[in-house]
Amino acid sequence: MHNDECISDMFTRFTTITNSLKNLGKSYSNQELVRKILRCLPKSWTPKVTAIEEAKDLSTLPLEQLLGSLMTHETTMKNHENVEVKKKKSIALKTSKEDSESDEDGDVALITSQFKKFLKSQKGKKALKKFPHNVESSKKEEPTCYECKNPGHFKNECPNIKKKEKFIKEHSKKKNAMVATWDDSDLSSSEESGSDEKVVNFALMALEEDTSEDESENEVNFTFDELQNAYENLFNEYENVCLKNKSLKKNAISMSRELETLKNENSKYINEIDSLQSKNSFYVNEIDILNVSSKLSNDFMEENEKLKIEIDALKKTFSTFSNSSAKLDNHLDKAGLGFEEMKNVKHFKKILLRKMSLNFVAIIVVE
Repeated sequence: MHNDECISDMFTRFTTITNSLKNLGKSYSNQELVRKILRCLPKSWTPKVTAIEEAKDLSTLPLEQLLGSLMTHETTMKNHENVEVKKKKSIALKTSKEDSESDEDGDVALITSQFKKFLKSQKGKKALKKFPHNVESSKKEEPTCYECKNPGHFKNECPNIKKKEKFIKEHSKKKNAMVATWDDSDLSSSEESGSDEKVVNFALMALEEDTSEDESENEVNFTFDELQNAYENLFNEYENVCLKNKSLKKNAISMSRELETLKNENSKYINEIDSLQSKNSFYVNEIDILNVSSKLSNDFMEENEKLKIEIDALKKTFSTFSNSSAKLDNHLDKAGLGFEEMKNVKHFKKILLRKMSLNFVAIIVVE
């Protein structure tokens, strides 16, 4: 807590710090918060801090009660300070003696006179540059006023300048004359009657310059009406600028809100794009797997067709073998050892045993 800071400002700053720490994940208990507030108080609050620590339990003391007690103590301290200031003589600047004051006034007057001479020299140079004229023509022609542009009088005799001088004098007296007085106002009536009033007056006065030709020449050549019109125009421009500023602020607020909404929508679309990209990658992997499986299925189909052809060929060979075996069985059943009909059958003339190219034995019977 700073020395010039009040309790309410300190507490608001403290709450903002604690809230920001909570958002970051750091939280404090009530006891820790109370102790931190008491520790941050300046040295002038040490008696109050010790009184709170001795009188109350800090583990159960709520922050609202602590804040109320500190604010009441602050108000009492301010009241005591105001009373002490009233009792004391508060004199900011002390004047020494009249001699020193007269010396200072003389120095200021000398500086102002030198400054006037400098302005005269500079003004004469500027006038020669701005208004060059021939000496012979000025002798013949009548004098013209540079203020109202009318002939017959000079600028220092112009009535417009006199009106302007009155207006400037009134305002200069209000601005330049500043008087500060300090008075012992808390003294009782008996003390005031018994003793003289002790008043110290310190005045910062602006030295009044003589209203001469130099003062009129140094002024700007504008009438009061012109200045008033210029002020009104400037004020109207100021109002227009304020209105434009308000409209621009409203537009900025609306644009900031739109920007926030667009940011939120952009984040949503980014999340959707990420999800779609993940789905796309998944489907691409599935397509690759299906392509591989389709290639394998084509290979299997080709192999299946080859196997079908081989099966057909084997079936044909098997049919030939089955026919030959049936014929052989028929022959074996009709002839052989122990057959009764051998008596009626003629003798075999020739039995030819031949080994065929297909690896089986063929028996040919010839009568």
